[in-house]
Amino acid sequence: MTRRSHARALVLIAVAFAMLAVLPSARAGTVRIITEEFPPYDFTGDGGTVEGLSTDVVREVLADLGIAAEIEVYPWARAFKMASGNPNTLLFSVVRTPEREAMFHWVGIVCEVKSYLFRLHSRNDIDAATLAGLTDYSIGVVRGWAGQKFLEQHGFERLQKVANSDLNIKKLIGGRVDLIEDYEANLVFRMKKLRLEPRLVDKVHFNQEISGPLYAVFSKNTSDTVVRRFMRSFADVHRDGRYDEIQRRWRDLN
Repeated sequence: MTRRSHARALVLIAVAFAMLAVLPSARAGTVRIITEEFPPYDFTGDGGTVEGLSTDVVREVLADLGIAAEIEVYPWARAFKMASGNPNTLLFSVVRTPEREAMFHWVGIVCEVKSYLFRLHSRNDIDAATLAGLTDYSIGVVRGWAGQKFLEQHGFERLQKVANSDLNIKKLIGGRVDLIEDYEANLVFRMKKLRLEPRLVDKVHFNQEISGPLYAVFSKNTSDTVVRRFMRSFADVHRDGRYDEIQRRWRDLN
């Protein structure tokens, strides 16, 4: 081998190593980001862009990773199916339940929520000290939400499934169900958008088992490299105070 060809070979080797070094970043750049309409955590704003507390957390992570990905919005049941079956598809905001635990990589917390059963304020005949005392009532639930499974596991049979919270609220206001399951901030946000006073409804029962942190998740067939990089970035966003700042900013807006 001549000196010139040897030098050329060294250059080619160096280029190959450089390409290998950036492969994880390239693979991470192909992720698909999906969510549902779940205000004030993730929702389509007046300008057509996806906004919300959880969305801001995810955008911080994407910025850290140098990923410029569009956030897509789908009905919950469809989004959940897409994320559980397709690699490199990030779904947020997801309740962590025992049934879902093995389905996903739980890469980071995006928000915290409180689930309740709600009644109309005028329905003071609906009252129970325990969840079991409410099983005889008809309850509106969003199809595929953790609330549906939670109530089914506790013996509720009179569940009316709908595609989104707006339909649930309208059924409650119209007297077509006795109760609805929803997350407090989501319910208040949507009622205001529907020009309804939140004081029209009362909390009846706190659903502790499906309250707490919600997550961004990847399906199990996503590469370990992508999962680890997202986990590290989510940890950084929480550790350096950006998550807390986003929480404060959205509290101030509501």
